[in-house]
Amino acid sequence: MSRLQDLTSHFLLMCLRIILAAWIGAAVLYVMTSVAEQTSPNINSTTRDQLATIRFPYYYDFGFAVHIAAAMACGAAILVSTAGVRRRVILILAFLVLSGVLFCADYFFVYRPLQALIVPPGQARTQEFMRLHNLSRLANEAHLSAALAATLIAAWPVSRRKDSDPQADPQSTSG
Repeated sequence: MSRLQDLTSHFLLMCLRIILAAWIGAAVLYVMTSVAEQTSPNINSTTRDQLATIRFPYYYDFGFAVHIAAAMACGAAILVSTAGVRRRVILILAFLVLSGVLFCADYFFVYRPLQALIVPPGQARTQEFMRLHNLSRLANEAHLSAALAATLIAAWPVSRRKDSDPQADPQSTSG
């Protein structure tokens, strides 16, 4: 592998680590603030609905951007990386695709119908609202679990074979 390919591979892995970690951190912070708002006795149901209609589009926009950027970084890393690193990136991409599919399913089949049930704000919570709300919670747990798996795999240190050491064991250098 040329020095430029090696640098490119490391740069792409660094970007992937940052992007995935940013998504996990942002999603956890989002959930924490959402739960705090929804359980606060100081916020009425109309305001809760209004906050949800303001905040959730940003959550989904950021999530889509993260999934696309991470998939692009994975694709580029697959093209320039060594076989060991390539296998790792393919595994990251598999978890990322799973996360993205679950994220899209949540957006189109759960969030959008749920959003329609709180516009105009302050309506009574129907059985359908509760069903969709629980389904959204499960979908988010599943997609974030897949994203966390991708993040952990990406963050795990990559072993590097010392090309200058003829005694290096190629079996111990898998990335």
